[in-house]
Amino acid sequence: MNTSISKVSDIPTSGVIACQGTVGAYSQIAARRLFPDGTFIYFKNFDAVARAVREGMCDFGVLPIENNTFGSVKQVYQLLGRQDISIVRSYKLKIEHQLLAKPGTALKDITSVRSHEQALGQCEQFLHSLGDKVAQIPCLNTAVAARTVAESDDPYCAAISSPECAALYGLEVVKKKIADSNHNYTRFLCIAKKPLLYPGASRISLILSLPHVPGSLAAVLDRFSASGINLLKLESTPIPGRDFEFSFYIDIEGSVEDPRVEQILDDLRNTCPEFRFLGCYLEEVPE
Repeated sequence: MNTSISKVSDIPTSGVIACQGTVGAYSQIAARRLFPDGTFIYFKNFDAVARAVREGMCDFGVLPIENNTFGSVKQVYQLLGRQDISIVRSYKLKIEHQLLAKPGTALKDITSVRSHEQALGQCEQFLHSLGDKVAQIPCLNTAVAARTVAESDDPYCAAISSPECAALYGLEVVKKKIADSNHNYTRFLCIAKKPLLYPGASRISLILSLPHVPGSLAAVLDRFSASGINLLKLESTPIPGRDFEFSFYIDIEGSVEDPRVEQILDDLRNTCPEFRFLGCYLEEVPE
């Protein structure tokens, strides 16, 4: 096992936790599931969350990484590539989007809908059904959207947000279950300053770049396959300052305590132009 990883026997339920957004945001809901006894501090953007963890202001941070219907959160992939942080846990949260508005507002009267771009994308069919007269306005996150509607003088604006935000901001539910899919989940990452290995950790995340020659990616994938290691995710992202060159975000199923995995990681570390081990971490499944 990589000696730089600290093996921890107890999974924490408390700490100072960094979240993007505000109370009621899905990141905060996921963080509360991971840390039921935690103290939460809210930041404007994902970079600020990572910086708070890296600089020791917070013990952990929680960031969305992908949604099973609308895809990856690109900003977080890019952040993982440039920030010195580690993934230690992940959590899959079922997303329950609802349309919220001021008390008394009818669906037919709504002229604008605010939410995070991911939430707008996850409710594309519902929004299309409202017609072209309804403007879609991106916000920092779903909770900020709900708070903005609550504070607005416009009686005909609405927000796509969580059920929790209706009570938090004094809004009414105009329509429930508006996501395109009833099976709508977002996976959140829990980050820490240093790598930690909790009991049951079975997912590994890496970022690497490869020689710009034919077959370089196929050769890496073949090595995983030949060792019986399951590839869970492969995502490419542009390398800043280079023309159409990409680094790869790779998730594999396995543990750093497995000699097969350890051997491949060592080989990749020694042969790839860029190699970053992001963590071997615990995937937590909602009840």
